[in-house]
Amino acid sequence: MNQTLMQLLALGFVLVAAIILAFLGIRYRSKTPGFRPFPVFRTLSDEVGRVAEEGVAVHVALGNGSLIGDDAMTSLAALQGLQALLDLSAAYDTPPLITTSDPTLYLLAGEWLRRAYARIGNADLYRPASVQFTAASPAVYAAMTATYLTDGGLGSNIVLGAFTQEASLLTAAAERRNIHSSGGTTSPAGLGALYPALGSAQLVMGEDMFAGSAEVLGRSSDLASLGTQDILRWLVIVGIVLTALASLLGVGGA
Repeated sequence: MNQTLMQLLALGFVLVAAIILAFLGIRYRSKTPGFRPFPVFRTLSDEVGRVAEEGVAVHVALGNGSLIGDDAMTSLAALQGLQALLDLSAAYDTPPLITTSDPTLYLLAGEWLRRAYARIGNADLYRPASVQFTAASPAVYAAMTATYLTDGGLGSNIVLGAFTQEASLLTAAAERRNIHSSGGTTSPAGLGALYPALGSAQLVMGEDMFAGSAEVLGRSSDLASLGTQDILRWLVIVGIVLTALASLLGVGGA
């Protein structure tokens, strides 16, 4: 009896989820859905104009997320969130200093910046030295990259990608030079290191990293992906609640 009730609850959950997905799918086809804003991604490109007026550059720390490892999607999401910044930097010919501790991410970041120049017909102005592979060790990478922030010439610090505790070295170095910092990551250790320096206003937390392309580019495919992410989040929450209620009621017990 308990097993039958559990199966009915599971079937009901699936039916409700299907109805929600169908309703939101119809709504999406009729008009562009509205989602919660992600102001950090919108302000990243504003840093280009600000530092250009000051005669300095933007520093972008992409972290240590290899494109063939567990953090590949985090690194790709970081680059997508930086697309507007790269395009504007190419238009102003004020390339950011991009640092990373992974060779595969180094190659991809260089290609993305080169393409930003190519899109406006100035591929010959691309400077390969704008992208730096600093060190393979995350701690050494952060320590060496922090020296760029203390040497001068940088007016903004963006820490966006796969990070752990080493991210605090970057924000501390920027704070000593009164350099504005913003960024985000997905790991709890990285968020714990960034939150004291950035606060909630300048920090992209967890799965919100994957909203960058939707916020910056606004393409229908990116908006659909963001909508699916929000739906799945609520489905997981509902599933947890139903499981907890079933446990309290003794459903599914022997």
